[in-house]
Amino acid sequence: MKKILYLSMLLVFGTQLFAAGITILSSETGARLDLQELSQDLQSYDLIFFGEWHGEKPLHGLQRELLEVLLKSERKLILSFEMWERQSQEYVDAFLADKISEEEFVKKSEAWPNYEDYQPLIHLAKEHKLQVVAANVPRPYASRTAKEGWDFTKELPPEERALIAAKLTAPEDDYRKAFFQTMGSMSGHPMKAESLQRMYEAQCMKDDTMAESIAIALKESPKAMLLHFNGDFHSRSFLGTVSRAKAAMPELKIAVLSPLMVEEIDEFKLDKEAASAGTHIMLMQDLAKEESQ
Repeated sequence: MKKILYLSMLLVFGTQLFAAGITILSSETGARLDLQELSQDLQSYDLIFFGEWHGEKPLHGLQRELLEVLLKSERKLILSFEMWERQSQEYVDAFLADKISEEEFVKKSEAWPNYEDYQPLIHLAKEHKLQVVAANVPRPYASRTAKEGWDFTKELPPEERALIAAKLTAPEDDYRKAFFQTMGSMSGHPMKAESLQRMYEAQCMKDDTMAESIAIALKESPKAMLLHFNGDFHSRSFLGTVSRAKAAMPELKIAVLSPLMVEEIDEFKLDKEAASAGTHIMLMQDLAKEESQ
């Protein structure tokens, strides 16, 4: 019943209530923050990672609302996306400059199928003349890496190799451990270590490339604040793309927003494990469990 009521409210009020369905916690203090307080908290950071669950509407609504508030800051703001790849940068720039239509932009930039979730962000960037970074590695290279490893990159022509991070890393750290556990649990049958390793290398190729794209943008605009959108796994617990960005620019102050599904938001108490996921935790009600009870 609660789930039906919540969805009905969304249909009536559109995207206005998405952020209202999320409670934001400061990992440092445990305090619950409204959108204005979160924005104020983020003003001291140079790089903000917004970890999302792709297609989760409340999180996409919060992305838009947070961006609208951050636009009021006096600092230059740059947007960066996992959802667009480096070879699409020219089409991103062309659309922002009104040189191509949105239909052409979506097609030529190979926008994700859920483009409507990112459309408000792109439109705000266009309206406010923000720089937008197509940060990710082209999908064919990641797919090929998952099948055969990344040695093939050594044979690529220079113009193609430039679409991939110059330095590729696959550290044996907590990120690798989490990746192997996650992929192993998702598979219906045991996977060979070699296959998992290649898949991990493909994941790391994305992290390295996104981090390099972010570093290039911030080195060109050292006083700017950059807001990067990616899947939560890429930034959770300051691993993945975050660790690469920190290694490239150790002077950066980095914020990480990570989502967490809980049974009861009002009764939730932030513990050490939950707090370690980021500087700010975005609590969401587990409506599926509520429905089954």
